[in-house]
Amino acid sequence: MKQLREQIKKEIHRLMEEKYSLPQELVDALKHDLKLNPLVRYVTHTKAAATVPPSYEVFLTNGQSFLLIYKEYSLAVKIEAKEYYLGDSEELALAKSHLNRLLQEPQIKAGEETTDNEDSAEADLEEPVEEPAEDEA
Repeated sequence: MKQLREQIKKEIHRLMEEKYSLPQELVDALKHDLKLNPLVRYVTHTKAAATVPPSYEVFLTNGQSFLLIYKEYSLAVKIEAKEYYLGDSEELALAKSHLNRLLQEPQIKAGEETTDNEDSAEADLEEPVEEPAEDEA
C-alpha cells in the first residue's frame, strides 16, 4: 500500500510539472537553485524566448517575469535589467534576493494604473469649491 501511495505521489508531481515546457535542467534550477518549489505556487507558465543565447521566459503568479538563459559555462537568470550566474554562489544569493523582491511586488491586473497620481487626477476633475467673497471695506 505504501508503494502505491508513493507511486501516486510521483505521478501527480510529474503531471503537475508537465505544463511547464522547460528542459529538465531548467526545472531543476528553478526548484533547487532558486528555491521555487513547488513550481505551481510561484510560476504560472513558461515560454521559449527568441534570443541568442537560447533562453526561456518564466512568468510568475503576480504577473512579473524573468529569463533563464543558457550561457557557455552556467545558467543565468535575468531579472529586470540585472543578470546573475547560477554557478557563482554569491550571484545565486543575489538572484534569490532579487527574485524575492520581484515576487513581493503587487499583482498588476489588466487595465489597472500603477501611478500614484490617481488621487490628484480625481481631484482635478471635481468641481471647484467656491470661496466666500472677501468684503472690501
